[in-house]
Amino acid sequence: MRNIKLTIEYDGKDFNGWQKQPNKLNIQGEIEKVISSITGEEDINLIASGRTDAGVHSLGQVANFKTNSQIPIDKFAIAINSKLKRSIVIKKAEEVDERFHSRLNCK
Repeated sequence: MRNIKLTIEYDGKDFNGWQKQPNKLNIQGEIEKVISSITGEEDINLIASGRTDAGVHSLGQVANFKTNSQIPIDKFAIAINSKLKRSIVIKKAEEVDERFHSRLNCK
């Protein structure tokens, strides 16, 4: 299982914050849907270093997820960005140690 760290930039004005919420547009849910569609995995759990409220923007939110996908790491950001709304951009994708946790390892 691979652990992928993402650095994310977004304009949050049209979103109800980071965290998944039923029937509300949110950053986490949008990114998870896209990752699921490109990896074919239904159980993607994107863990953020922190959450943002409705309307809040980010220049460098860090999140990570685990995957069995063999997509090359240098193609992850490109693949995700190609399907995301324009207001969300994956700035960087990195393969990290399996023990890395974006919230527990943030400084």
